Amino acid sequence: MSILNIEFTVRRKVNPGDLEKVWQVLSDVRNMPRYWRGHREVEVLRRDGNTYFVNIKFAFQGPNNRGVAKIEVNDDGRFVVINYVRGPIRGYVKNYIDGNTVVSQWKVRITPLFLVFKPWIRRHFMNGASNALARIVNNEANELKLS
Repeated sequence: MSILNIEFTVRRKVNPGDLEKVWQVLSDVRNMPRYWRGHREVEVLRRDGNTYFVNIKFAFQGPNNRGVAKIEVNDDGRFVVINYVRGPIRGYVKNYIDGNTVVSQWKVRITPLFLVFKPWIRRHFMNGASNALARIVNNEANELKLS
């Protein structure tokens, strides 16, 4: 494992009656910034079936706050894989429903420029993922999607 890698998994229980609503929000690529607050903007460049190619503007300021990702939405398997291919982080985030749990699994790599901040970045990403799952599960994102 590289010194630049950040890996973790967070989980949140889902009321079985809310699983479909949770999946609808989780799989909505265009509205990711409403619940994944680290993504200020997600611009879909093109779509090929269930695969989206997007530009991302991250929430932090500075010249290194943009990236490119390929996002696969698998309705049958109920998972979304965000593959960050260019920008300040690379690697993937897999968000999926497992039984009555929504899971966010991270395997990303930061640029050497951010190495000194790695412990803070890891905590920040974990807290952000946990908060995003809470927004989704607690219907905050579901209500936002309807507005």
